[in-house]
Amino acid sequence: MHVSKLSLKCAFSLLAGIVTLVPASAQRFDVTPLIAGRYGGTIKLEDQSQTSRVDGHLADSFGYGVAAGFRFDAEDCDSCGLFEFRWMRHDSHIDVNNQNPAVPTPVSANVLRPHVTLDHFMGDFTYEWQVPEAHAVKPFAMLSLGAMRMSTPASSATRFAFGISTGVKVFPKPNWGFRFQVEYLPVVMHADVQSVVCTGGCIVAIGGGLMNQFQMSFGPTFRF
Repeated sequence: MHVSKLSLKCAFSLLAGIVTLVPASAQRFDVTPLIAGRYGGTIKLEDQSQTSRVDGHLADSFGYGVAAGFRFDAEDCDSCGLFEFRWMRHDSHIDVNNQNPAVPTPVSANVLRPHVTLDHFMGDFTYEWQVPEAHAVKPFAMLSLGAMRMSTPASSATRFAFGISTGVKVFPKPNWGFRFQVEYLPVVMHADVQSVVCTGGCIVAIGGGLMNQFQMSFGPTFRF
């Protein structure tokens, strides 16, 4: 279903209006729509006959998602702890560019670009610091645990993911603000293989080690 920009603007305006009615003492929930850029990621590819292997690189991509959770008191401050559930989606593709003709590739063409969708489902644990000289500015650190589902034209598979991130939140008003975050977001590539694309024969992703990715995200935060 197509959603117009005007409808989205009206929805955000309505949400902001509702948030402003909630007293500051009752604000225990955060909701943050997010847009993000993701960078990096290498996958080892092999043809079905196991005669050739090459590295595939996930193309840099932009994505979107949402984080929502509740705030809790820590030992040294009020409401500076936060637990959230976060979902993020990125549509990308795998690039394989073999510049050395002496090295065989697992496909007949030199360049392989199958479409890939990455869905992250993360539980985030955040701690915010208070800045006495600037109460509206809240630096934070985050530890994330969860799963990443990678969908290709041939199959889908879910793998363990974790993240370490830092950033800053700025609140012009007590009940709304903005969040900027940079994150190291690796995925554990377990030993199972996953079919990536099948045309005559199948190209599979070989597990093992970490797929290292980095992400920068930004979005408005609403507090209830």
